[in-house]
Amino acid sequence: MNIEIEGVILAGGKSSRMGQNKSLVLLNKKPLIEHVFNRLKKQVKKLSINSNEILSIFPETIQFGDILPGQLGPAAGIYSGLSQSKYDWVQFCPNDTPFFPENLVTKLSTCIGKTNPKIILPSSNGKLEPVFLLCHKEMLNSLKDFISSGERKLELWIRSNSFKTIDFNEKDAFININKMTDLQKYRQDYA
Repeated sequence: MNIEIEGVILAGGKSSRMGQNKSLVLLNKKPLIEHVFNRLKKQVKKLSINSNEILSIFPETIQFGDILPGQLGPAAGIYSGLSQSKYDWVQFCPNDTPFFPENLVTKLSTCIGKTNPKIILPSSNGKLEPVFLLCHKEMLNSLKDFISSGERKLELWIRSNSFKTIDFNEKDAFININKMTDLQKYRQDYA
């Protein structure tokens, strides 16, 4: 099965724990988001970035802001990504996870067409990784209703729909870098 999948990096957050735009902090001499971009672009047909401020290190033509006002978190970024996608399936990935699996999309997409889930996501050590979901555009209205209800917790929305998980047991694969102390640790561990 040859399914075209678009990738969207979620970079629209406030970076409040980092104290600056975490997309642009350096990890091993490269902006954090560049690690994510380079890893995801090899796995998808097209790649774009959901950011509420233009990141000068990427062309503006591949960047888009949230459609819904009010910085409503990852759910709003996913809604915006699904809305603008040219493809039926979209793989989402946060901007602060530079070590996610290089076979993420391949493994998740093996479920497409089997039991007809519209949301496929990794689990690691028994924990769901909700911002790494592979999602079908059919979920747009469901997600908009969820956001409109005032809910923000992505995992609640996922669990209220038909979803499938794929187990990944790679150490640190889904580690996200939220604070300068996290950044220091991974600068040393992955130099």
